[in-house]
Amino acid sequence: MNAKLARYFARPGRPQPLPLPLERLVIERCRSGNLQFKEALSLFECLLSSQHLRPSIRPFNSLLSVIPKTNHPDRHITVISLFNRLNRIRNRGVYPDFLTFGILIDCCCSVRRVDLGFCMLGQSLQAGCGVDTVMFNSLIKGLCAAKKIPDAAKLLAKMPLMGCAPSLFTYNTLIGCLCSNGNSRLGLELCHQMAKEGSCCKPDVVTYNTLIHGFCREGDAAVASRMFDGMISKGVVPDIFTYNILINSLCRQGDMHSAQKMVDEMVVKGVLPDVYTYNSLILGSLGVGDTHEAFRLYEELLGCGLQADVFTYTNLIHGCCQEGAFLRASDFLQEMITKEVMPNVATYNCLIHGLCAVGEWKRAIRVLGVMVNQGISPDVVTFNVLINSLCNNRITCEAEKLVSLMEERGVKPNVITYNALLHGYVLEDRLDDTINLYERMAQKGIEPNQYSYNTLINGYCKSGRISEALHLLEKMQRQGLKPNEVTIDIILDAFSNCEKPDEVQCIISKMEAFRKRVV
Repeated sequence: MNAKLARYFARPGRPQPLPLPLERLVIERCRSGNLQFKEALSLFECLLSSQHLRPSIRPFNSLLSVIPKTNHPDRHITVISLFNRLNRIRNRGVYPDFLTFGILIDCCCSVRRVDLGFCMLGQSLQAGCGVDTVMFNSLIKGLCAAKKIPDAAKLLAKMPLMGCAPSLFTYNTLIGCLCSNGNSRLGLELCHQMAKEGSCCKPDVVTYNTLIHGFCREGDAAVASRMFDGMISKGVVPDIFTYNILINSLCRQGDMHSAQKMVDEMVVKGVLPDVYTYNSLILGSLGVGDTHEAFRLYEELLGCGLQADVFTYTNLIHGCCQEGAFLRASDFLQEMITKEVMPNVATYNCLIHGLCAVGEWKRAIRVLGVMVNQGISPDVVTFNVLINSLCNNRITCEAEKLVSLMEERGVKPNVITYNALLHGYVLEDRLDDTINLYERMAQKGIEPNQYSYNTLINGYCKSGRISEALHLLEKMQRQGLKPNEVTIDIILDAFSNCEKPDEVQCIISKMEAFRKRVV
């Protein structure tokens, strides 16, 4: 392509049309919507290598704006690198403009280099290109991604001083960041502020959805409800996301009556429930123990022509396991596979947990095998449930094999894993192994918790090694862990058969004092 263009312009007397053929080709390819990463780089090289041509910044901007939209992992870094190369041909009259700097600022912020983004903002001002709201939006988005909320708020306040009015996107970005970090009340204050800025900055449905979701997540359903009423009174029409947020919140509270009322209201207003709506209702019904209603909702979902997803099936399998209906749970698992809804680790964990809860650890291990064969990697929860079940059934030898397997698969055992083993060893009266495991926890940097200490104290007491149990009790307190009712009962039970009355009375007094503090 390059050689052909060179031959074209090598002909004597050939005029240079505007825009140049290469520039026109680049711009057309960028507009096509199907320009791939490698082709974009090739076109960039063609522009750079056309020494006899005088390309404008326009085709370069087209390429720099398209590259970030590709799915290449290094797309943003590449744009920054290409910009540096572009700077080297300024002697050919190609200068970055307002659009170039805007693209660069966004790319810098996308790779968490907001500092470079500010440098680009400075360069844009220095070059006389100016700044605009879009540039500030990129910087605020970058600061929010880095959780530098105060800096983002300060930048928003400076925008009018730089001649840039904050847009709806500016406010929604900062409000979203505040709400996702547990500061929904500050987000609400910002919402009130934006409403005062003029008609172009009035809160929209995205603003309200963000705030409602934030308050629901923080457990302040009353404020979320008032926000819902407020948006309607201001003429902002709720969408499916608004209703789903509120319905999900009500279901999690167990208020199924209000949740169903909200569904009826949305249908009347022409907003039809989607699979997320039904998933919330199914989960809520299971939460209040109404498995029959959960299954009815599933049938209704299918009747509406909706496709159940992995969350639908996982919740239903969980409900079946709670009732001990493992055959039906297996049917749901098979149904989802048949419908090409692939189970995930949570789906299998529900089934494994349900089987272990009723002592069916052998079947649970078979499910683990099926899970691995399906190409789904067990996580720490999967292994912990199985290890705990084996230890409770005094089969620690098999539990130890599972610990080895999880380590082989790159899943790190945590304090829950070790607590299960500690408990299993104590049940089997393997105190030496219990002590060794406790010491191994420290070597691996795993901090024992209250359950760990209680288990080991119980092991010492069962073996009649009371003084060591008391020594461990003191160590537990030095670690900042207070004895609880379980600790106290273990110690008191151990001393109930002690033949030293004075010592017994002293210990009982101490334990009773601890009990009062616990209460």
